[in-house]
Amino acid sequence: MNILVINADCLTKNSSANLCHLAYIKGLLESGHSVSVLSADGRDYVLDDNMQIPKDAHSYTFYGVSMYEKLSLRKNKRSFDAPKSVEIDTQKSVGYKSQMIVKIKDLIRSLYGPHGIYITFVIKAKKASFNEKFDIVLSISTPPASHLLAYKLIKKGKVHTKHWIQIWEDPWYSDAYGFNKKEKIRKEEKRLLSFAEKVCYVSPLTLENQKRLFPGSAQKMFWQPLPFYYQSDVTYNFSQSGNHYGYFGDYAPAVRDLEPFYMAAKQTGIEVNICGNPSDLFASTDQIHIHPRLPLNELKPIEDSTNVLVFLCNRKGGQIPGKIYQYSATNKTILFIMDGTEEEQRVLWEFFGKYNRYVFCRNTVDDIARAIQEIETNNLGDVQNTPLDEFNPVKTITNILETVR
Repeated sequence: MNILVINADCLTKNSSANLCHLAYIKGLLESGHSVSVLSADGRDYVLDDNMQIPKDAHSYTFYGVSMYEKLSLRKNKRSFDAPKSVEIDTQKSVGYKSQMIVKIKDLIRSLYGPHGIYITFVIKAKKASFNEKFDIVLSISTPPASHLLAYKLIKKGKVHTKHWIQIWEDPWYSDAYGFNKKEKIRKEEKRLLSFAEKVCYVSPLTLENQKRLFPGSAQKMFWQPLPFYYQSDVTYNFSQSGNHYGYFGDYAPAVRDLEPFYMAAKQTGIEVNICGNPSDLFASTDQIHIHPRLPLNELKPIEDSTNVLVFLCNRKGGQIPGKIYQYSATNKTILFIMDGTEEEQRVLWEFFGKYNRYVFCRNTVDDIARAIQEIETNNLGDVQNTPLDEFNPVKTITNILETVR
């Protein structure tokens, strides 16, 4: 089939979302489909050479950096280049100025409307026009402006397609970070959902939450797990030096509570690398090494030296961090730390537990320490540290496309 993928961001920036976007594209190509990709131009951004749109896809980009972004990017560059000798009189003045800056930024962003700075890209990219006909259009968020652009192109007859599927890797109004709890966001999300033929989410918990929030579009909603970006069947032998644990991802306390794991790691004395933001939340020790968010080329050596991957669920909302699907495609032990309500944890257990792939625990110091002890003594029961093919990009994308056949 001939398929158009639309995303309103630059796909070659280093982010977990972009890894997922590229995995969908990879799955389409490996399934034998002809793929075109419409996305944002990468100029002005810091790009990652390891993040590339596959050469077999027909790539179309538009430059749509907003004035707000241009000013921010220039300011960041000046801040990076400038000497760090500026002194502030008091901590109080720093706090006041920071609050004022945040308020001013929020005000400026609000002027762009519910889609924020991405509306600039939509205005530019809606000029795109394709002479060919597509069997399916896949608009993939984040950001939600991807769906707005798809709607505008289809409505204006600049894109001709038989079917349109929206893929929501994260919901918008009910996003786990809580940034979008505004009525205008809820209304715009409801409007976008009403346009699509099918709407795909990546978590069974998110699916049920969205059905309750937007009952008018509930019948068109379904879910499929995220595809992994790459698969690894390399065998790791750490019998001589012991296990090396790694948590790779952000852990803002409002979204993910990493403190119980940190305390359990100190208590059990395991070797750990924690890579992500906020990197100043915990102190490094002789055994626990704290790093900020790293580009892929710097992160890979740390990941390669890790044989126990730590996966932490969100505190609430039902969104499943996408790293679990990537981790599942390795030979490494996976410490699966469950969080959320009792019902959310039950659903997670029922879905992921059937694979006999994960060492489960609840997000408490005692239960994490118990699970660590099982790993350290190799008392894993039925758990098998082998790559799962269940989240193969070809399988995931085939199941998504089947919903409109």
